[in-house]
Amino acid sequence: MKYTIQFLIGSLLLTNIIFASGGIGGGGIANIPQGQDREKYHLGKAIFNQELSLEKQLNVNSNDQDERLEYLQGSLPNTEKRRVNLPDLSGKLTEEQLQALEYFVQVRFNIKLPEKKKDKE
Repeated sequence: MKYTIQFLIGSLLLTNIIFASGGIGGGGIANIPQGQDREKYHLGKAIFNQELSLEKQLNVNSNDQDERLEYLQGSLPNTEKRRVNLPDLSGKLTEEQLQALEYFVQVRFNIKLPEKKKDKE
């Protein structure tokens, strides 16, 4: 009986050690969205990682883009702030591309951006 109890205790301890050796769980990146949001996410990711060649856009509000991109840059984790310079993209993005970039940053880095104010007419 004594050996049975010792064996069971030893087995439980060994099992806990084996299963606990997998490292720290959790964390990681957010889940990639599905459907139309998936396309938006991947467009934003390509822009963020500078995988697209962007040229100066005509008919864009550079001041608005400056403000939005600086806010995004400030929202990034410190490691990413050193890696990318989002304000450099000002004037080079269409509204769709800028929205995709904002969406990617929100999802990837779990950042809540302020609601956009709609212009009063």
